[in-house]
Amino acid sequence: MEIIIPVGPSDKLEWVKQSVSSALSQKVNRVVIYDNSERKDIEEYFLSLRSEITYVKDKRMKKVNMAKLRNKMLELTSEKHVIFLDSDVVLPSNFSKKIEEKLLEGVAFTWMHYAYSSEEIEKPINKGEHNPNLGCAGINTEYIKMIGGFDEKYERDEDVWLYAKLKKLGYRVEPVNGRCLHLNKVHARTDFKSSIKEARRNLWRSKYDLMLLFDGLTDITFLTGYTYYGSYYILAILSAFFPLISALYIPLIGYGVYYYGGFKKYLLNLIPGLALAISFPYGLFYNLKLRNIS
Repeated sequence: MEIIIPVGPSDKLEWVKQSVSSALSQKVNRVVIYDNSERKDIEEYFLSLRSEITYVKDKRMKKVNMAKLRNKMLELTSEKHVIFLDSDVVLPSNFSKKIEEKLLEGVAFTWMHYAYSSEEIEKPINKGEHNPNLGCAGINTEYIKMIGGFDEKYERDEDVWLYAKLKKLGYRVEPVNGRCLHLNKVHARTDFKSSIKEARRNLWRSKYDLMLLFDGLTDITFLTGYTYYGSYYILAILSAFFPLISALYIPLIGYGVYYYGGFKKYLLNLIPGLALAISFPYGLFYNLKLRNIS
C-alpha cells in the first residue's frame, strides 16, 4: 500500500504540510508527492523531506484537468493498492488500514466521506449520503488500468466518472466507514460566501453529469439533485397559471429542511442546488454540440 498526493500551484503550504504529515504517519510502504505547482516554497518543503518521501516534480498544467492529473499519478504507482490523498485533506491516524481492508475485500474503488471539523471525523455516514471522491480514496490500480485509466474529457468530474464506469462494468465501489478531514471548507457550505462559490461551480457542473448520461453511465443517485431542485422551477411556472399549486412548496421545503437537518443548512444548500438545476440546458447543449463535432 502506498499514498500519492498531488500538489498544485494554488495549494496552501500550511494545508500541504498537514496532509503530508498525516500520510507519513500511516503504516504504508511509500508516500509519493506529485508536484506540478512550480512554487519555490513548496519545493523547499518537500526537499526537506527527501529521505521520507518519493518526490516527483513536473511542469504546471496550462489547463486544469483532474482526469489527466490522475492518469499521471497512476503512472507513478508501483503497487496494486493505492491511496489518493488531496493536498488539502488529512487522513486520520491508522485510517489507511481501513481503506486497505476494504480493498482487500475485492472493492475496486473506495472512499471516505469528508469531515470539516475534528468532531465530525467519526460521524456515521448519513442515509442518502453518497459522494464518491478521489481526495481521500483507495483504488485497485489493476482494475483502473484494465479500463484504460481515467477518461480525460471528464476534466473536473473524474471521481464520479470512475464510480459510474466501474459500477456499470460490475466492479464493487463503496465507501469506507469514517471520514477524512477536509481543510478547505468551501464545499462544506457553512456560510453564504462558500454557498455562492459552490453555486458558481455548479453552473458548469451539469456538462459532466449530462456527459455521463450520453455515455450511458448515469447513476440514478446523481440525478436526484436535478429532480429535487428542478421542482422549484417547475412549481414556479405552474403556479403562475394555477396559484393553488404553490402550496406544494410546503412539503418540498419541509423535506429539504428535514434532509439537511435545519433551515440554515437547507438554505445554504438550496443556492448551489438551484444553480445546478438551472444549468441543465447548458449541459444538454454542450453535449449535443460535442457529439456533433466528433
